[in-house]
Amino acid sequence: VSTQSTGVSFYRAFSSQQLELKRTNLMKNSETNVKETSSSSNSIAQSVCKNNLIAQLKAETEQVSFYRRPLPPECISFSSKEGKTLFLAALMQGHMESYFRLAENFITQQEPAYCGLAALAMSLNALHIDPKRLWKGPWRWFSEDMLNCCVPIETVKAKGLTFDEFACLAKCSGASVSAFRATETTLQDFRRVVTEVSASPEKEKVLVATYSRKGLKQTGEGHFSPIGGYHPERDLVLIMDVARFKYGAHWVPLETLWEAMKPIDPSTLKPRGFFIMEKSLELEHDEQVVREGERK
Repeated sequence: VSTQSTGVSFYRAFSSQQLELKRTNLMKNSETNVKETSSSSNSIAQSVCKNNLIAQLKAETEQVSFYRRPLPPECISFSSKEGKTLFLAALMQGHMESYFRLAENFITQQEPAYCGLAALAMSLNALHIDPKRLWKGPWRWFSEDMLNCCVPIETVKAKGLTFDEFACLAKCSGASVSAFRATETTLQDFRRVVTEVSASPEKEKVLVATYSRKGLKQTGEGHFSPIGGYHPERDLVLIMDVARFKYGAHWVPLETLWEAMKPIDPSTLKPRGFFIMEKSLELEHDEQVVREGERK
């Protein structure tokens, strides 16, 4: 926390210097332009010029940007020495099966509110589900902007997805979904699901969690991301964060993630939870029919 505060303070000081320099340059430009318009005795042009410069100055001073966020101490970076050691141990114990499906399809959300769409597109592609429609050129592939069967894409861009909307989009995109709010199951149930999905090489499944970032002591609020693996000895899960511009993939205690699902989502007045996704039986049947037809 102290490291994050120090980083923010440094950023603010640096930003203040930049903004002050921009303000000075804009004021110089303002004086020059005002003199030019005054010499022509055109009071209307002078007023318009000043208003435009004031608006530009306001826009420049209000603009704030960020480059990533430091992970809090409760989270272990996947790329750190400890993170790599955890990965190797979990792999040797057979609990990284989900990781490889997801890693082949890892994407970064394209909009600040697209975490649900990114997690879903990543999961659908990991499950080898054919969208049955074109992405680009001759290729069929899931991308965030194609997931609009339950809620308009512009609504998602403005507000993000809710728990029920994510489940709806997953189902209408060809996935079989088991959705569980945190209050509908127990910590032991969640641990069992994580254990089974992370160690399932034969039956392809994907686990997606939706939780409050504040529960992990991260900035922001509601978030969606797939779970890529499990370290049973230390009871840690690997969150493959789709907001990679903010946080990279990281390990967190399973119980901490579980608790982070419990806070009430203000938009639904219900807690968040997790989703077990796999290819729907209907799709599997259709694909089997196609394969048999091709053999004939």
